[in-house]
Amino acid sequence: MDNMTTNNENKSGISIGLDQLLPEENKSVQLGLNYGQNECNSQRVLKENNAKRGKGLFGKKGRGSNPFWKKTAKLYCVLSAVCAIVVMVTLYVTHGDFLSYFLYHDTLDVGMDFFHSIEYVRGRQPYAVFDTLYPPLANLFFYALFLLVPASVSDNWTYDFEASVAMRGTETDLRTTQSCFLLYVFFVVLAVLLLAVLLRDVMQNAQWARASTFFALFSFGVLNAVDRGNIILLAAGLSLFFVMYHRSKRAWVRELALVALAVAAGLKIYPAFLGVMLLRNRDFKAAIRTVFYGIAALVLPVFAFQEGVYGLQLWLKILFSFGSKSKTPWAGNGINSMFAHGAHLVDLIAGTSNATVSFFAAAFAVAAVLVVCALLCRQEWQALLLITVAMMYQSQGNYIYCMALIPLAYFLAQEKVMTRQNILPFVVLMVFNLPLPIFEERNSYIRNTIVQLAILTAIIWGVVQAVNCVLAALKTKKPEQSKLDKKAARSTLVTFGASLGALAVSLAVFYGVWVLYNVPSITMQLGDGIYNTEYYTPENSNKELPFYWCKKSAEIKLVNPQLNTERYTFTFTVGDYFFDISDRPSITITFGDSSQTFVVSQENMKIRYTADIPFGESTIDISYSGKRVDAPQDSRTLYFVMVQPQLERIK
Repeated sequence: MDNMTTNNENKSGISIGLDQLLPEENKSVQLGLNYGQNECNSQRVLKENNAKRGKGLFGKKGRGSNPFWKKTAKLYCVLSAVCAIVVMVTLYVTHGDFLSYFLYHDTLDVGMDFFHSIEYVRGRQPYAVFDTLYPPLANLFFYALFLLVPASVSDNWTYDFEASVAMRGTETDLRTTQSCFLLYVFFVVLAVLLLAVLLRDVMQNAQWARASTFFALFSFGVLNAVDRGNIILLAAGLSLFFVMYHRSKRAWVRELALVALAVAAGLKIYPAFLGVMLLRNRDFKAAIRTVFYGIAALVLPVFAFQEGVYGLQLWLKILFSFGSKSKTPWAGNGINSMFAHGAHLVDLIAGTSNATVSFFAAAFAVAAVLVVCALLCRQEWQALLLITVAMMYQSQGNYIYCMALIPLAYFLAQEKVMTRQNILPFVVLMVFNLPLPIFEERNSYIRNTIVQLAILTAIIWGVVQAVNCVLAALKTKKPEQSKLDKKAARSTLVTFGASLGALAVSLAVFYGVWVLYNVPSITMQLGDGIYNTEYYTPENSNKELPFYWCKKSAEIKLVNPQLNTERYTFTFTVGDYFFDISDRPSITITFGDSSQTFVVSQENMKIRYTADIPFGESTIDISYSGKRVDAPQDSRTLYFVMVQPQLERIK
């Protein structure tokens, strides 16, 4: 690699010579993009690679080759192909109906992370009006795209979040216009091409390199990112660019890699974890420069919007409240969900309610431990895997698995043969990346339980690796590396077996309690016509109460997973915000074929409605006959306030 780079630098002509230096033990893995006129070296390397793996897409099997299940890249390709075939057969059998059980559950919302983000920047108040979660740099990116949308199209958009959701499937839907749809197509194509080029370059010496790159582009994370139109597609490519070139011999390439990381973190926050790679290489000056680049990427874009610096405060408030409203926090795919899952199992047995407690601090502490372990790991792919798991400290959409392509690519490039030492991280990477044929509804309990087990395995494995590295460094006479690896593998396998057994027992207890004791589990979801949670403190109380602004019509969605019908009481208080009850407005609640009307005759009136809730999904419709509320400095369509909606079982 060094000789190739030197030759490229000495050749005349255009040469950008992007390269990457690996640790001493990984010199056999050639990484980097080498452009220019050095055709001799390129042809020589191509012939050597073809001799190693064959000229075709999959290569050819030579004498004495291991079977495919012992070759990491080949095994990954075979598993990916099997999963893809099962998914496609299922979709054919169901005529595509199960696609929403495999990807995002809302069939009308495809690509809307992209299209909504363009809508949100129209008035240049993305945080004050729309509560968008994207950082300022991402909003600036979408504002640049918004400027490419004809005014004849954008003038029909709304400034109201609920109204923008209601536009889906109508003639004002952004996806039905040529300009907006092509923006989405170009974004996806360019982002995926960037990933493909970089992944192929990382895995150029891996077995079945082209096939591995192909299947990586159809990994579960990429499929979900394309389905949502999420900007993580671009952030993942920029993050991989940083990992590949942050140790390039050329100064400007190294600096470009640092800027790429800052931009990736400015688009999606969690790529910032990859800055640990600079500390791992003891490149503290580069780390400091990256911090300054990151601050610039975070602060400067806010001046393109009307909110200015105040937008940062709004964004941080939205960011820290994200995920705290989940009614089933144990059903996520993050480290915090893993803790909530354990607490939920305890709740089912002991009758407590610990699962709703925030585990953010504990999850972030575990992420910090993983970062420390990444600093101690010997190999690059090990550090990248632990950093990726640390990014998952909080539950995210399934597009988060895009980031797992980075450790996967380095693993396949550096670990060509399956061993007892690398089988556990390989399994973890497969759980994150394979399009596993699991078809579920919204909560994805089975898939996320498997993911939580993979996270737990990665945490245990990472700690064991770090401890063994420390012990090896402290010993005066270092044992042979092979013996150390075998010892680490044995201890990891034992710990993994224990955690797997504990999970099996926990799941058995969970379903046992569910079936034997018929645990009440009807869930309530706030549907159309209801805005996000807000809080206020009544004059006669010091306790903050949650309330929801509602439109003229609102929906409460109920899910009863039990086969029998359960009687529940739905209660809430009608708030007194800006209301004129002199006209005695009424609230009508409809459930199935029955309805009941309540006349609002006093402030803070409590509404109580009893219904028999059958198995499956059902909806409570609420309508209000009063006038629209003219709330000062509020652009939303407001009619009444629903305070503390609750669902109580009648025993």
